[in-house]
Amino acid sequence: MRKERHCKRQRDLICLAVLMLPLLFLAAASPDPHEVTNIEYFQFVQATGHQPPEYWTNGRCPPGMENKPVVLVNWHDAASYCQWAGKRLPAMNEWTALCRIGKIKKQGDVWEWTSTDVSMGNETFKALCGPMGSCDCSHHYDPDWKNEVKGFRCFRDSAPLTWLPLFFAQEFFS
Repeated sequence: MRKERHCKRQRDLICLAVLMLPLLFLAAASPDPHEVTNIEYFQFVQATGHQPPEYWTNGRCPPGMENKPVVLVNWHDAASYCQWAGKRLPAMNEWTALCRIGKIKKQGDVWEWTSTDVSMGNETFKALCGPMGSCDCSHHYDPDWKNEVKGFRCFRDSAPLTWLPLFFAQEFFS
């Protein structure tokens, strides 16, 4: 009887592992579905008083550009927006990994700021990742620099799986 119960516990553990394993391999963070748009950035500007991009007129994006990626933002602008939204800029390796499996959808042909520092000599730059159709992260720029092809997206950290150990408690199998 004791041996049967032990085998049953082993089967239960195997079944549980098979069911739970996919949850353990979920990404630690999930990307926004697209780059931050002008209308989303406008909400941030309105709420915080942050400086709008230079191509906006009187603090507003040009008509017809509301759902296009916001550009002419530097790394500091991007990081401030993500923090305001309760998110963060992705690390270069996160962005690349998700891009390679098709989880990064692009609305515009912009390079996206990441949180990754790249040292070059005595200077530190930030990595930018891929224009449309590319998972390239080879661009490294001064975090204060901005232009018409630099935008960003935010990532939201997933909730930690703190409940998982509860399933392995002795009482669960008794």
